[in-house]
Amino acid sequence: MPRKLSTGARWLVAAALIPLGVSAALMPAQGSTSAPPTEATASATPQRVVFIVLDQLRPEFIDAFDMQHVKALMAGGTSFPNAYLGHMASETVVSHNVMTSGMLPKHMGWADEWFRDTDGVLGAPNAMYVSGSMSQPQFDTLVDDKGYPKLADYLHAKYPDRIVASFGQKNYAMYAMSTGADIRVTFGGRSFDCDGDTTADNTWRGPVGINVPTYITQPVVAPTCPADSHFYVDADSIVNYGTLSTSPAWNYPLQGNRDISGPDVNHPGGDIWTTDAALAVMDNEDWSGLLLTMGGIDKAGHMWGGLNDVAPYPPGGEDPTSHMANAARVADEQVGRIVDKLEADGLLDETLVVLTTDHAQLTGEDFYGIDGVNRGNLNWYYGADADESYLSPSPEIQRLITGLGGTGFTPATDGNMRASMQDSAIRTWLDVTTTKAKKQAADVMSTLGGVRATYYRSGGSYVLRWQAPRSSFSAAEWAWHRAHSQEIVNTEAAGYGPDVIGLLADNTSYGAKGDHGGAQESVQRIPIVFYGAGIKAGAKPTGAIRSVDILPTILGDLRIAKTHWMDGKAYRLP
Repeated sequence: MPRKLSTGARWLVAAALIPLGVSAALMPAQGSTSAPPTEATASATPQRVVFIVLDQLRPEFIDAFDMQHVKALMAGGTSFPNAYLGHMASETVVSHNVMTSGMLPKHMGWADEWFRDTDGVLGAPNAMYVSGSMSQPQFDTLVDDKGYPKLADYLHAKYPDRIVASFGQKNYAMYAMSTGADIRVTFGGRSFDCDGDTTADNTWRGPVGINVPTYITQPVVAPTCPADSHFYVDADSIVNYGTLSTSPAWNYPLQGNRDISGPDVNHPGGDIWTTDAALAVMDNEDWSGLLLTMGGIDKAGHMWGGLNDVAPYPPGGEDPTSHMANAARVADEQVGRIVDKLEADGLLDETLVVLTTDHAQLTGEDFYGIDGVNRGNLNWYYGADADESYLSPSPEIQRLITGLGGTGFTPATDGNMRASMQDSAIRTWLDVTTTKAKKQAADVMSTLGGVRATYYRSGGSYVLRWQAPRSSFSAAEWAWHRAHSQEIVNTEAAGYGPDVIGLLADNTSYGAKGDHGGAQESVQRIPIVFYGAGIKAGAKPTGAIRSVDILPTILGDLRIAKTHWMDGKAYRLP
């Protein structure tokens, strides 16, 4: 069931196999269409890929929360200690496509949490969309419009009789990584009544997606569902483990057991749900690729802050279910379950396991949002699209709007403000996008709390407009900024990207207690681990591999040639 390619896609994946006799010494230049073979022998060349994303897995979490299975993967495989994300926006909805396409945001079709449809690919030209609310067909349309293949397409070409499947409890994460996959499984809305109370208030979620197998959905007649099906979970907002009434978690509280696995062993939800779906496919299908994205750590990190989230927990939030230690433990156990399953099925020696994250994070010690119940999205977003509006900005964003000529906080009264996203960076889209208007917006942005540098877009790059004095930066912060900030902001320089960017100081957030989105080292440093067939145990290459390099590196290890240019480059795996 491979994806039908659009007529505009001028690449032939079917011809993309590298002969096994090609010398391992050949390393093509970045942007070429020949992938480097690995140093592994032909017998050790992987025939399958398991791609695991532990959302918001800051590298320090691995030791801080004693993630034993992740540590074992790193010790038994190749881990890149100097890895970093290498792009903005450092967001789930962006990174899941970067790492499975080899394309930077400026070339992949969308670049941030807001998407300005400059070319009218999805509808009217210049319409705004919240990218995290887009549908699977909309993501697929943006990918097809740019004409590049993804991991699933390459696997289909080499193994046409096997399936590729993608799983994740957060739908937009799964959508962004899964273009081309045959089976795509995520949670649907609250449309089931699985607790037998026969009320009209249906609060349970079940599996939806593309070609979701019946052994996962099971026979269901909505709104009822099988009591013994663990793929249906309670998503009632009253099931929040104290997060709805406790600061700072109340900014982005739990609503049932979708994001974080709950205590009901029959209907756990969360990362366990995602892994259960993958294991079910492994039991029933001949597969070449499994793509899993797990969001438990991300949810806990946003709510409580990350490394600071240790017992004793605050009054009202004592239940450990929602906290980092539990979320990390559950995620870690799922990594172990997947590797154990590969070994039990006799497939570990022919599988390349990739483990990474879509961004790291920082703890918002300096917080410029409003701390209140369900304020998360209102802190993060300002603007409106056809079916969503976020028009209650925090005080600093109110100052930005006023500086852009706004007299109120509606699309008709907010001056030259079109939309804005603010988390560990501020990104703003304007109505009038002349160079003069962008410079003026960057100047206003430079006066906001925590801002250390502002940039405005000029074609395919950003121009530094203002930078805080050197004394405003710590030594480490300054070194990272000088080495990487310009590189990172340039990665989202496209017409659909923001017109103006403000980079923030370390440990500064506008959205939630734990945040990401920007260019800080704590947000950008990520784990990238390769394990399995032909991979040397304990290797720690010094190369500064980025997320965009993951796909070309996978293709090189599988001896599959690129059929389209990529921004990423392949790293040889020892």
